[in-house]
Amino acid sequence: MIRLVCLSIVAAVCLLGCNEEEKIQSLKSEGDKLRAKIDSLSAEVEKAQQLPENWTIENDTVRAGDGLFQVLLRMHINEKERGKLVLGMQDSVELSKLRVGQVFFAALDSTGSVQRFRYAPNPATIHMMSKTDTGYVYSRIEKPVTRRQSIFEGALAEGSTLNGTLFRVGIPGRMVGIVSGVLQCKVAFPMARPGDKFRILLEEEFYQDSIWINGKVVYAEFDGRVVGHHEAFKYEDPDPKSTFNAHYTESGDALIFDGLRYPLDRLHITSPFGTRIHPITGQRKTHHGIDYGSPSGTPIYAVAEGVVTVSGYDEYSGNKVAIRHRDNSESWYMHMSARGVGVGARVAARQVIGRVGSTGRSTGPHLHLGFKNEKGAWINPASKTMIAAPKLTGERLARLQKEVAEIRQQIDLTLAAPAVKANDSTDVLVRMRTLK
Repeated sequence: MIRLVCLSIVAAVCLLGCNEEEKIQSLKSEGDKLRAKIDSLSAEVEKAQQLPENWTIENDTVRAGDGLFQVLLRMHINEKERGKLVLGMQDSVELSKLRVGQVFFAALDSTGSVQRFRYAPNPATIHMMSKTDTGYVYSRIEKPVTRRQSIFEGALAEGSTLNGTLFRVGIPGRMVGIVSGVLQCKVAFPMARPGDKFRILLEEEFYQDSIWINGKVVYAEFDGRVVGHHEAFKYEDPDPKSTFNAHYTESGDALIFDGLRYPLDRLHITSPFGTRIHPITGQRKTHHGIDYGSPSGTPIYAVAEGVVTVSGYDEYSGNKVAIRHRDNSESWYMHMSARGVGVGARVAARQVIGRVGSTGRSTGPHLHLGFKNEKGAWINPASKTMIAAPKLTGERLARLQKEVAEIRQQIDLTLAAPAVKANDSTDVLVRMRTLK
């Protein structure tokens, strides 16, 4: 049997508003339920795999302060296989976003070689690496989830903050910051008045009806006496990692109009900004940028208009380009397979300046995006507000308009659903329906 050591489980959701990132924790811990589900899930996996008797099972959970290296080291996985596992998973799994309580397990043969490796970021999703004659093969297992849509309606209360009002109408604590961020992107709340009304449509996913997996704001509406009437619709590209996945008005205008453009059409973070422990070597290093995994040859865009100050090559950064912007900040793009602009060239926001590659000191195709402030110091690119485009056009605009019609239909269906209690700690009633 697999023994899982769950030392602690912290449920935290990093929530992005217009100008800042805030953290809001769930009001009630789901730790006991999650441990029980993980135990059950691990037993199912072990039984289904019918592992040979001479294999041993190593398992561990992410602890406070851990990086991936510490977890793999405790599981007795050698450096060579750590490298193969990390490189094999990093294009599909954001291993930089580990949370306390997440579970890893490995099946080792009699020589200590990893035959199977499993990572469960939540009880409904399993990332699996299986050893074959040609190397490790990645697969993803999705457990069935229940999707629910809920409508919350209310008005700003006298003397209450926006977040306080959202809590009061029953919006789950894990979603309050997300809802607040969407509303503040469009509504000038310093001008909002008590009694101004809002309506929110949330969609959440639950494993076995009780464990929360994720959620999103499908629709947000605000009607104010001074600020006027505003609506926001969640647009979704076919690719879930598309940079265009965001909230827009019905006409396709982005809620955040002013911002840097994303450097790629699809974002998959393989290494974040800041001090990190390398997942393979265990060495602690400072990483002055964000790495985005992407296939070689993928177009790279300038994040803002400016003048190219660097276009060259070195053994560490490979092909690199730097652009100075109006405020004297600089964006840096490294490891490119090809550069498309030269020093002195003027570039526009979202102009192609090169292609993703793996030149210089690199373990695989990716873009390293660095950002220097006006004083020349490296800063976290994620601290900058980024948007794909200020307005959707063409096929994306047509898709948005189709999705808007579907969302309006979902609102009508949810409003017709029976009223139920928002949660166990309040008497607030909301309209809720389960999606098929």
